[in-house]
Amino acid sequence: MESGMVYNIQRMSTKDGPGLRTTVFLKGCPLHCLWCSNPESQSFHPQLLFFENLCQSCGACERVCPYGAVVKRGSAYNWERALCQGCGACAEVCSAKARVMSGKRMSVQEVMSVVDRDSLFYANSDGGVTFGGGEPTAAGDFLVELLQHCASKGYHVCVDTCGMCAPEQFRKVLALTDLFLFDCKHMDTEEHRRLTGFGNGVILENLRQVFESGKKVRIRVPLMPHLNDSEENILAMAVFLHRYGKTEVDVLPCHAFGSSKYDALRLPRPSLSAYSAEELKRVLERFTRADLKVTIV
Repeated sequence: MESGMVYNIQRMSTKDGPGLRTTVFLKGCPLHCLWCSNPESQSFHPQLLFFENLCQSCGACERVCPYGAVVKRGSAYNWERALCQGCGACAEVCSAKARVMSGKRMSVQEVMSVVDRDSLFYANSDGGVTFGGGEPTAAGDFLVELLQHCASKGYHVCVDTCGMCAPEQFRKVLALTDLFLFDCKHMDTEEHRRLTGFGNGVILENLRQVFESGKKVRIRVPLMPHLNDSEENILAMAVFLHRYGKTEVDVLPCHAFGSSKYDALRLPRPSLSAYSAEELKRVLERFTRADLKVTIV
């Protein structure tokens, strides 16, 4: 039985597909989008996050750290990241949740034991199970086995994906998925590479697979000021989508909700700012001119 890295399981979710759902967030993503609001989801390994503002300076972390990575300076207990081995001992004793571990290796059986708890809610609300990330397809056959178990129980399955996956592996996922939430970030492959670390060739190939399969899909556009909101990019997106009879997109406007996570990981914050109401209105008009119907999510 496969196992994989999970960083959160959210029960009773209403934002990741129809009805009441359990969303399983798999850790690890091949892309590194400049605007990522969940930086803890990118690494394929467990990570420590230290939220300094929550620290109560009790000293429990210093007493249990076997690597000397917690150092007291004045009344504050600082994190020496270079010494930290990610063992999680400090997080286990931190009652204030100032130190938390992101990522836990779980078996298919362990994940399904959580998923199965709400099976009645799925049935009564036309809900189901969503796999997100990170990038869920990067979990390989761990995801495939989870999908197989969900299918055997008759659960509606949604996969929230950026599409960056070997096409032959993606076909395995495609066969077992009822609905895709598929990101469309930029239509120019070199711009896509600059913004995410990879070109979009494989991504568009996998999106074509979804379209040609007849499976349900919602196109999601993370909308970033001056990065992918140009008239040219939106028009190119519309041309591609219209080719397959698609006229609707879900737009996710830029926000700064993940900023504290960058601080907690000791990573530089993205230098982006949210749209004003007027700016967003002007950008959304570009979708209208391109004959795309927009839903803001």
